Amino acid sequence: MAPRKMGKTPIATSFFVPGYIPQFDGLRGLAILLVLIGHSGFLEALPHAGMLEYTRFGVDLFFVLSGFLITGILADSKGSPHYFRNFYARRALRIWPLYYLVLFVAFVVAPLFAPSMRPTASSTWPAFVFYVQNIVFAHHDTYPFGLGATWSLAVEEQFYLTWPVLVFLLKKRTLAIVSVLLAVLSLSLRLSFHFHGAPTGFVHQFTPSRLDAITFGSLGALWLRSPSCTFVRWRMRAYQFLGLGMVGTILARILMHRNSSIVGYTFLAFAFTGLLGISLASDPRSSLLGRTLSAGWLRYIGRISYGIYLLHYPLFILWARFIGSLGFYQAHKLAGNLVGFVGQIALATIAASISWRFFEEPIMRLKELFPSASKTHWPAIHQSKPRNFAAASDSRVAAK
Repeated sequence: MAPRKMGKTPIATSFFVPGYIPQFDGLRGLAILLVLIGHSGFLEALPHAGMLEYTRFGVDLFFVLSGFLITGILADSKGSPHYFRNFYARRALRIWPLYYLVLFVAFVVAPLFAPSMRPTASSTWPAFVFYVQNIVFAHHDTYPFGLGATWSLAVEEQFYLTWPVLVFLLKKRTLAIVSVLLAVLSLSLRLSFHFHGAPTGFVHQFTPSRLDAITFGSLGALWLRSPSCTFVRWRMRAYQFLGLGMVGTILARILMHRNSSIVGYTFLAFAFTGLLGISLASDPRSSLLGRTLSAGWLRYIGRISYGIYLLHYPLFILWARFIGSLGFYQAHKLAGNLVGFVGQIALATIAASISWRFFEEPIMRLKELFPSASKTHWPAIHQSKPRNFAAASDSRVAAK
């Protein structure tokens, strides 16, 4: 990796980051591990471990990463040939194959062997096919067939249906203002939905209510490409965001208890944006955080995190039913819960590894037909050189 270049006066000079940022794969790995812990159910059953359910907010870290990376792709591609075609084609190649394979198994294959699933499958499949399940099921507490985790994919797909158009049409300053307004809108909608007694789905999964984390990431990407952004200022703002986010999240939990996520999502957006900023400024060879996030095993988990995210929920459900049927679990609850959790992680990782190796990765090679911003703006001979911003790749996809 090429080192970051700094000018003689870093306080007034833009800083450079490499095209590939290993820390971001580590952040994806961290995010998916948090989601797995929060969705497990086994760890929450352990003594004094009820707070672990809040690790499901790892999805907000995915949102921040997504906003940062995708906005970066779009900002760098603006003005290049085939701006819209390349973006949507690359995103479809990364997201759609595994997603629609999972839907095919859930709505076509599974009902063949379980006739009781057919009425639900026939009435709900359009919502998932068109990525509107987070709207259709806003009045419900559960999703069918273990597809509950897909709500966040719907949020991202709906957002990125229109975001490329705004990036294309608006100047960066105007786009930053729009991002701030969207974040304020999300917080305002959650407060309004909560105090008017709306179903919880409108608070936690409705797209306009969950845009603050994505737009915070977008703001980070836009500022990184601003002449006013220097290494010193970037790192200082990152620590400020992390500190504000952590304090706000804790205070929200103390003051609002189980309703703390209503404002807590915004503070989490601050915290995770700060964490992203600190990670970007951390050398993967010399800093503790950089080395930790660049660890090979964590980067691998991050690389396959999209498959883990899509596959873990149905696998968790099936595994929990199997463990619960064993006499060992009934007789040794503590050991049974630990075995259950380890089994869940192993199953999700193995399934995602197989999916990555034999399904996702071969399809992703087709993305070469649709060059990203980095290949559009820099010839291959310069790819190893540092750049003045992060070359983007897809977030969890690279979900949430």
